[in-house]
Amino acid sequence: MAKKKIRKFSKTNRRRLLIVFLFVLVCFVCLIIRLVQINIADGDTYEKNVLTLLNYDGQTIPYKRGDITDRNGTVLATSEKIYNLVLDPYVITQSTDEKASEYVAEVLEEYFSIDQATVKKTLEEQPNSRYVVLRRKMTYDEKKPYDDFLSSEDENDQKIISAVSSGIWFEESYQRMYPFSTLACDLIGFTSGDDIGLWGIESYYDKMLSGTDGRKYGYLNDDVDLQKVTEEPHNGKTIVSTVDINIQRIAEKYISEFMQETGAKNVAALVMNPNNGEVLGMANAPVFDLNKPRDLTIAGYTEDQIANMNDQDMSDALYQVWRNFCVNDTYEPGSTVKTMTVSYALDQALVDPDENFVCDGGQTYTDGTFVSCNSVHENLTLTGSIVHSCNDVMMQLSDRIGAASFIQMQKLFGFGQLTGIDLPGEASCAATIYTADTMGPVELWTSSFGQGYNTTMVQVASAFSSIVNGGYYYKPHVVSEIASDSGNTIQVIDKTLMRTTVSNTTSEWMKNALYQTVESGSGQPAQVAGYRIGGKTGTAEKVPRGTKARLVSFIGAAPIDDPQLVVYVVVDEANAEDQGQSSFASTIAGKIFSEALPYLQIFPTEEVSETETDENYDDYSADNEDEVDANEGADEGDNMDEADNGDDGSDDGQAVDDGE
Repeated sequence: MAKKKIRKFSKTNRRRLLIVFLFVLVCFVCLIIRLVQINIADGDTYEKNVLTLLNYDGQTIPYKRGDITDRNGTVLATSEKIYNLVLDPYVITQSTDEKASEYVAEVLEEYFSIDQATVKKTLEEQPNSRYVVLRRKMTYDEKKPYDDFLSSEDENDQKIISAVSSGIWFEESYQRMYPFSTLACDLIGFTSGDDIGLWGIESYYDKMLSGTDGRKYGYLNDDVDLQKVTEEPHNGKTIVSTVDINIQRIAEKYISEFMQETGAKNVAALVMNPNNGEVLGMANAPVFDLNKPRDLTIAGYTEDQIANMNDQDMSDALYQVWRNFCVNDTYEPGSTVKTMTVSYALDQALVDPDENFVCDGGQTYTDGTFVSCNSVHENLTLTGSIVHSCNDVMMQLSDRIGAASFIQMQKLFGFGQLTGIDLPGEASCAATIYTADTMGPVELWTSSFGQGYNTTMVQVASAFSSIVNGGYYYKPHVVSEIASDSGNTIQVIDKTLMRTTVSNTTSEWMKNALYQTVESGSGQPAQVAGYRIGGKTGTAEKVPRGTKARLVSFIGAAPIDDPQLVVYVVVDEANAEDQGQSSFASTIAGKIFSEALPYLQIFPTEEVSETETDENYDDYSADNEDEVDANEGADEGDNMDEADNGDDGSDDGQAVDDGE
């Protein structure tokens, strides 16, 4: 029988095997070295972690979510410590004191009103349990009598305390609470049950407001001795908003007044500092209670309506109530954007400031499409086109600007773009802005007076602010500072200049035109005695056309010669037969100005009669008695007399008329 041939490794295979062996050997040596390093550097830590698996005792120490305050330090949102009452049956049943069970039942009944029979039943049924929650979400005041009892020096008390104190303890946590309930609800937002921010500042700055839980635990060391360790929690940071709670209160007061007297689908007011983009107030209607955000009765729903809602209906209703109209909702702005059309034409030298125009009631395109004006104004100056809100003149100016440049103008003023405001869910409206391919002559005309595309309130307010402040477009923001829980400033959020929009010369001309609009035009209801206020009304016909549904608005600045305050009010589908009355919005704006200006120590510059002075200051005292402070809310105060309504009752933003 022939011998089987033995195969030998070739030199190449032997070399490969040697390389593999050496690689494994090196890896093994590296592993040993690393283990030695870990043992030297972090051995104690890892030992503790392993021994912690033999855990004798462990307890989470919750962090406190950071506060949200207004610009003056008034707390708008905070976290209040609450307690769960915990019973340890094992400690009680294993106690050397035969009366421990009896003592603990008596103590729990006396200080927490828990029936003794319930306690005894728990001890009998769960004698080996280490954790039974008897009461949840107790306040400090509810547990304080028991704490006082534990401090007693009475001999009899000491005997009971010794028997029960180890078997009764408190699990700490925090509950989010909002001192002013509904005030600034859309702006602040709220948190979920597990302390995650939902909506508003709570959501946008959630990571900053959140912290890290600590831990208290015990472990057995090498000698099997109990070692107790406490890892302290790291609390969330404090968010200092730009909001002035008193400005917010003023805005909400007059929105509430309008809703009670007239009512509307939506009413919103935005108050800004035009010189830095700070939001001083942001108010919407309807409102909800931040402490009970799912309670729809606050928003005006009846118990019957709520009872008839299915899950989807309930979800839709809550979504609408929680939305911030100033940021999340879009609409056709109407004639407020005529300020941008005229300003751009002036800046591009496409029109002379002293030029005269003829308004014959509208413009007709070659295909017969007729786009109407709100009136037949006949002869108008450029200033007069703003004062009388003439669509015809805007269309003439848009023809000079041209479609391509008009699209660039909209981009310049931020339409169709996110402003970058530090709030969640901002709408860009990009899909509604015409492009070079979709903007025809008629679309150009209607866009010139604010129909055919959508904006948000914060977009319009930011653009308008740039026009009245000399041409500087600042990024709007609602937070000015981030601080540690001890109050030390971590980050200052200062004004951010995004770009320039118009020249100072154009700005000065427009401020005069806006002043004339309030003095003698459609903005008269916004007048405040002693103050020079400039502004522009807007009335937009809503889609679908022909339903008589209107959205009216007013945006103004004061003092117009050196603007310190911009107020923008939108009234969406007022509960009135004629929804197109811009006076709805301008009257609210005037009332906000009448209180906000003196509160900010911006004093009248014009002579006023004694009667007018009294009217201006009926709701404002020199001692600021009506202000909100950190500890209490403010009285609503008396309603101010309405300003004279100078509105002509016409639509200043009509849609296309096909001439049929």
